[in-house]
Amino acid sequence: MRYGADEKIGWRPSIHMPKEAARIFLRVKDVRVERLQDITEAQAKAEGCVNDINLVDGTGKSATMHFAETWKRTVKSADLPRYGWNANPWVWAIEFKIITKQEASDE
Repeated sequence: MRYGADEKIGWRPSIHMPKEAARIFLRVKDVRVERLQDITEAQAKAEGCVNDINLVDGTGKSATMHFAETWKRTVKSADLPRYGWNANPWVWAIEFKIITKQEASDE
């Protein structure tokens, strides 16, 4: 469908996206509530943080410490006492699994 210059395209939430247009399909594996600082090294790596603690120059950190630094940077400074790493807030931990388009269609 083509639109002219004077026609407006209304915003539609992605929940209405047809499955044919999706590039990735996810299945929720687990949902739990835990304290922020309870994250394990393996979970921090799954979040995309690296363990470079064995760097020759001694500047490396564990994946958990990289995660803590990233968390601190994503929280507004005014909210750090409440939601920062040192506040150790309760968080939702949601694990996903990538599935095929066929698996998603079968649901």
